[in-house]
Amino acid sequence: MLRGHHQKYHKLYLYSFDKKHPELHQIKDEDFIGCWEEDGLAIVFFHRPKDELLEKIAQKLGLKIEDKAEVSYDDWGEGRKVKTLEIGHVTLRPVWENGPGLVFDPGIVFGSGNHPTTKLCLKWIYQLWQEKGPFKKVADLGCGAGLLSLLAASLGAQVLAADFNPLCVELTRKNLALNNLLHQAEVIHADVKTLVPFQADLVVGNLFKGLLLDLFGLPSFWQNRHYLFSGFSPAMEDELKAALWPYAKIKGREEENSWVVWYVENEKTP
Repeated sequence: MLRGHHQKYHKLYLYSFDKKHPELHQIKDEDFIGCWEEDGLAIVFFHRPKDELLEKIAQKLGLKIEDKAEVSYDDWGEGRKVKTLEIGHVTLRPVWENGPGLVFDPGIVFGSGNHPTTKLCLKWIYQLWQEKGPFKKVADLGCGAGLLSLLAASLGAQVLAADFNPLCVELTRKNLALNNLLHQAEVIHADVKTLVPFQADLVVGNLFKGLLLDLFGLPSFWQNRHYLFSGFSPAMEDELKAALWPYAKIKGREEENSWVVWYVENEKTP
């Protein structure tokens, strides 16, 4: 996340540790962007090189720095050429761009608005709001940078946002707070499977295939009526359809750059 005097991302300096540690999320340095956790490892991000600082931290915490890297922000992750998004009458713009609308810090997590699945989900949330809504409660499973939560909250929903990555949770909270919408959201650090069952008027899951299959296989997941799913390619659809079939039907589909979004209804739920 952007802190202190930093107003935009340019270069990213990455330090990969052999283990996770809670203190890696609390580094007191204005150049600190955040700590990403995955598969038992931790990667910390900075705006500038911090070799000496990180060596001291590693020694203090009993950790080992396994790798270092420097990368342009535009080349990180799914590509970070972040720009203003127009979704119906709603404008979402990165904090460094001037203009009206909602603002967001895209950070270094998934969901900065550039990936097709994020754009498709934003488009379909707005479209469903006009056709099926308004929705009192929206669940954003795998909230990433929080753009889907931000859109839903701006439209008037109470939002349940969850992610297994602590940095996603922190960034989602920041982006809601930047727009005075944090009071309309509950942002949780959790494996989304542990939240089932829950009640929501619209459930959005922009998740990888394996996690979608896990959720589809839980009968208690299907207690709501409206669902929006993305995060998969056309080659994955047959397997996902087979898991979906007993519980709900696909009512809408769109594809962009080999990524798919489904609008799904559980017709047994009023």
